[in-house]
Amino acid sequence: MEKKKVDWSALPKELWLTIGNCLDSRIDVLRFRSVCTLWRSSVPPFKQTTVPPLPHKFSSDAVAAGAELQALLFQTTVYLMQPLVDGEPNSSNSKPWLLKLEESNSGESRLLHPITNSPPRYSPKAKNFNLLDFGVVELRKSYSLKYRQNNVIIACVNKVVVMGQTDLDNCCIFKIFDGGKLGFLRIGDEKWTHFDEQNSHYDDIIVYKGQCYVVDRLGTIYWVSSELKVVQFSPPLCGFGGQKHLVESCGDLYVVDRCLDRERSERNHLEDNNVIFGLHNHVHPNPFFANAAVPEAIDFKVYKLDQEWARWVDVKNLGDQVFILSNDGSFSVSTSGFARVKGNCILFTDQRHAHLPGVAGSEARKCHSCVFDLEDGSIKNVAAFRACFMLWPPSSWLSPD
Repeated sequence: MEKKKVDWSALPKELWLTIGNCLDSRIDVLRFRSVCTLWRSSVPPFKQTTVPPLPHKFSSDAVAAGAELQALLFQTTVYLMQPLVDGEPNSSNSKPWLLKLEESNSGESRLLHPITNSPPRYSPKAKNFNLLDFGVVELRKSYSLKYRQNNVIIACVNKVVVMGQTDLDNCCIFKIFDGGKLGFLRIGDEKWTHFDEQNSHYDDIIVYKGQCYVVDRLGTIYWVSSELKVVQFSPPLCGFGGQKHLVESCGDLYVVDRCLDRERSERNHLEDNNVIFGLHNHVHPNPFFANAAVPEAIDFKVYKLDQEWARWVDVKNLGDQVFILSNDGSFSVSTSGFARVKGNCILFTDQRHAHLPGVAGSEARKCHSCVFDLEDGSIKNVAAFRACFMLWPPSSWLSPD
């Protein structure tokens, strides 16, 4: 049966405002207002909830010290983009790609690489593109903390999650800092609260079904109560890998165990963690870091938490799912419906040497996007793995830095 095209601008006027009020992201509002002049006039431009400057330290001295010890919360959104042909997806002839957009409190936006978070370098042939020419799906939001003074990312903060971000009166921020400690801040607080202080071995943090969860280096998952009590949620995994990642996929909770070629020592744990998550500051490099032998990924194990029976299930095949381990949060993407895209993979950052295909020369000491194929256990540079998602928009108008 031939599909009947709908003239969206001809919808009854009473529906415009109803639809517009359901839109909660900048890109959805932009697309809505792009349909026609009447739709544009029915909904105001998107207004991002503005989070005030936050204290950086765990002491009220940060407030008295001024902006140099304050932090700003940056929101990043990942979208799945697919070119449309005559308004319809064309999955057989074009690959989708991931677009990562960082937004500041001032409303400024910039593109980032979806894994490494590095900014793009615009080519001389850079051009604009029309959002109406793409199918756009929002995959996830993530957050980071940067110094208010210069917008440089705070390196000692390993991961940030936010709960209730649309309501400032109830907005809460959790973070992992200093390589494994837990911190909490409610908007309006003058200082951070360090909780579960006897433990400093947490690897990752996630908001799952409206609740904050953390995982430690043994793979045990805990949930954080409203009283900041850390309550065990899963049995210990006791995985032998050096870094645990939390991933939500299809409503289930997974732990990805990253196996490293050497242990992460306590002395240089922060440097190791920054490499694993792509957080090394190239503007102000650590002299120790420049010559350090940092851990490299050599294998990955995936485990699914069976919540009904409180047990771990060893996962050998992700099916059509791709797990993406980014520095500001991990997530999964389905490749179902995309004929030219391979699933059953893990995309991640690593500081690899020149022995990998696609990694050579002066770039060999930087963080690179790599892919682990669960089918054969191989690790390749993304540039040499043609079957994975396009992690960057077409090179005809921009290229990675």
